Amino acid sequence: MQRFIAESRRTADLFASSELMSKLAAALRGAVEEPAELVMPASSEIEAGIPNRVVALAPAGQGEELARSMARAVQRCWTALLDGAPPSPGFPVVQWVVVPPGDGYEAQWKRAQWLLAQRKRIRDFAFPPQPQAHVCSLTGRWPAIESRADSSRRDGELLSTVAWVKRRLGRRTVFPSTWSIASAPYRAALLEAEDARVAGQAEQLQTALNLLEEEAGLTLPQRGGDLPGMPSGRAGELQWLRRTEGAWCAVQTWDIEYLRREYGVPVTAQNSDGIDYACTEGRKAAYELQELAAELGLPKFSPYLAVLVQDADRLGEKLGKAELVSGMPMRRWHARVSEALADAGRRQRAVIESRESLGKVVYAGGDDLLALLPLATALPAARKSFAAFQQATADVIPGASISTALLFFHVSSTLQSVVAAAQSLLDEAKTCHRPGIAISVLHRGGERARWISAWNEEKIDLIETLVRAMGDEGALSARLAIGLERDRSELKTLDEDWRRMEVARRAIRHGMSEEGAQALATLSADEHHVDALLVARFLAAEGAR
Repeated sequence: MQRFIAESRRTADLFASSELMSKLAAALRGAVEEPAELVMPASSEIEAGIPNRVVALAPAGQGEELARSMARAVQRCWTALLDGAPPSPGFPVVQWVVVPPGDGYEAQWKRAQWLLAQRKRIRDFAFPPQPQAHVCSLTGRWPAIESRADSSRRDGELLSTVAWVKRRLGRRTVFPSTWSIASAPYRAALLEAEDARVAGQAEQLQTALNLLEEEAGLTLPQRGGDLPGMPSGRAGELQWLRRTEGAWCAVQTWDIEYLRREYGVPVTAQNSDGIDYACTEGRKAAYELQELAAELGLPKFSPYLAVLVQDADRLGEKLGKAELVSGMPMRRWHARVSEALADAGRRQRAVIESRESLGKVVYAGGDDLLALLPLATALPAARKSFAAFQQATADVIPGASISTALLFFHVSSTLQSVVAAAQSLLDEAKTCHRPGIAISVLHRGGERARWISAWNEEKIDLIETLVRAMGDEGALSARLAIGLERDRSELKTLDEDWRRMEVARRAIRHGMSEEGAQALATLSADEHHVDALLVARFLAAEGAR
């Protein structure tokens, strides 16, 4: 599932992938009817985003038929989604195992887990001959189909049946773009500023965009910024600012070549003067709006955002441990675990999509989460999501934990690569520590910083203190980080008090505040404190108020 969701070039692909998997998983669950019963999830009436694994109990001798009917239900759902498109051998695939009655539910559970692990190593190969050799440019693993009469594909794209269904599903709903998510704190603060000048500048920006559409003779995307946590603006112009595609608030968007490349704006001898005028007015309005935000002390416009990935640590192993059941039958405990995970998913979604976080969840199944967040709110939101999981599961799954990866990236980065990198980063965090946290900074030129640690609230506090201390310019000489890295081995030979005093002395000498210097000195006990310092510098420079 993670690979399928990562195969996304746009945010619409990303969210549509999650929605598509939720539809297929719902069909799988809905096929379980009496006298069979669901174990995990505990009910078929559950929110989207639930994991695509189902555990069910069937009367003796009826397990195989139930499994086959569940697989058929998924195929029927997929056929309906195809809507006449060519078939897609190899997708979707439902893998199942059936364990006959034996020594009770606990023994059946352990046997099923072992069998499923073996079954997942086997792949079905039922691929009919294909009339052509082009490969899908979105997924890279299915044959492309002939062009269909719709606007879901970009020029030069070759889409497979699976990618085409994903694209068509994505076009039914307006999803927030990376620009819309990155700009959310900036736009939200403008909406709440209660300054008449904001509405005036927003009106100028909207006028320039309408003029651009008129001159170009096409409809440009003007929706997608209406995130769940966005505050409401009272004036009509502010309502536009709340809903609008966030890219139009960026000065760099109003470049003719950028508009030609990203939105297909045609520039001809007849309309070039009009488009140039519209771009000049739009660029001016966007710039003046950002200057007004700075004057009012509001968050600045940042072109960076983050992918947040979280995954429960060894949850499958815990579900097979009878010692965690606390005296109740394991069957009943598994139902409680399912309810707790569903509650965790709801809590995580509420945190991510709140006014404080202004993010958007791709999926939240309780034991795993994928979300997009603005740069300034990503780290606090990750902490709140971690706490939400703990609160929902603490009384049901003793010792349950969740590991976290945060990858910060520029809006121009390739989304497919970013999501795949975030998932790989999470694997690294879980390899080093459980629960672990990994933070990576991906500039347009490549990765600039990476910090991996065991989940530690105190260390995260110190990083946030460094961010506040460095201010909006990330006030830190690069020589400080270079010097600390160069002298890493020598600093390790000092006892704790001397090392902290030396690190603090260097930080103050390079212009850091006393509070920040002390935070860095405390953090120096971590072997990778220079990495943490570089992450904090980036967050301060790109996302501070």
